[in-house]
Formats: sequence, C-alpha cells, structure tokens
Amino acid sequence: RPKIERKREKTVKRFVGKRMQAWKLLALLALLALARATELTFDMEPHETHCFMETIEGGKEFTMEYQVVYGGRLDIDAEIKVRGRTIHREQRKQSGSHTMKADQTAEYEFCFSNEMSTVAHKTVYIDVHMETEEPILDEMANKHTALTQMEASLVSIHTALRKVTDFQTHHRMREATHRHTAEFMNERVQWVSAGEMLLLVAVSLFQVIYLRSLFTEQPAKY
Repeated sequence: RPKIERKREKTVKRFVGKRMQAWKLLALLALLALARATELTFDMEPHETHCFMETIEGGKEFTMEYQVVYGGRLDIDAEIKVRGRTIHREQRKQSGSHTMKADQTAEYEFCFSNEMSTVAHKTVYIDVHMETEEPILDEMANKHTALTQMEASLVSIHTALRKVTDFQTHHRMREATHRHTAEFMNERVQWVSAGEMLLLVAVSLFQVIYLRSLFTEQPAKY
C-alpha cells in the first residue's frame, strides 16, 4: 500500500506540474502576442512632417499600416525611406497597408506629411510589425521533427491571439473615427440650434416692438 500511495502521489505531482507548465506557456504566449504589437498614435499640426526610424535586418519582411483617425478630410501623405531614398510613397490616403522585404540591413524611415493642410489638425495611427518572427519556444529553434500536440496547440493559440489583436486594433480605430465624427456633428448641431434660438428670440422681439408701434402712434390732426 505505501508503494501504491507513493506512485499515486508521483502521478498527481506530474499531472499538476504539466498543468502548471501549460498555463505558464499560455500566459507567456499572451504576453508575446501583446508585446509584438508595435503601435503608435500621434498628432500632426498643419504643414508638419513626422518621421519614425526602425532598424530592420536584411531578408526580413515587414508591414507598415497606417490610418488617419480624425482631422480634416482624413487624408495624409506617407513615405518609406531607406538611406535617404524613397522606396514607397502614397499621397492623400486615409489608410494604407504595405508589405515589403528588406533587401539590406538598414535604418528605415516611415514619414507622414500634413503639408497639404492649412488649418486641419490630424491624428494618425501607425503599426509596423515583422512578418518573420522568432520561434515561440527556444526548443523550437533547432527542432527539425514534427511538433508535438502541445507545441502545435501553442502555435495555433499564438496565431489566433495575433489575429484577435489586429481585429481589436482595427475596430478600435474605426470606433475612434466614428466617435469623432459623431462629436463633431453634435457640436455643429448645438451651434446651429443656438443660432436658431437666438434668431427666433430676435424675430419675436421685433414683432412685439412693431405691433406696439402700430397701436401707440398718434392719430393725424387736420
């Protein structure tokens, strides 16, 4: 009986250990999925240009996504430069996504220009992420055999988490754009309503004064 109890204790400990290891790996995946989301939201004044630098190794693919959240006509000029040479350019676009492969290890510049605006203040969202990532687990770097069921599940969960993050970002930007539009329209409606109220009060006062003048005029004497 003591031997059987010891075997049971060892089995339970192994099971609990595996469960704890699996939960730790899942938590690590969640943190990795969130940490790899390189996002930035910034403001741009009229006639202003902003550039952001990122060192990218040669042979790696990267994607640059951007969107004008609100401001003006929701348009912006975007450029990708390397060593002072423009390799991609888009003009007066509300949003865009461009994927390319770095042919050399260099510092890439992602520039946005609001030169076309004279008074419009704009808020722009940018996301630059690498398509080729490091292995999720260190053991998978030099592994040439098929993945185990646990490793395959972890990779699948990691991919799903990245997709969820991308969808959340997309819908968050759409919500911010629509919220700004609704607030802008609400402000204009309030100003128009206030103007109509003042006009109505002015017309009412004019009518009262005019009617009183008709009854207070003295009759003409001959």
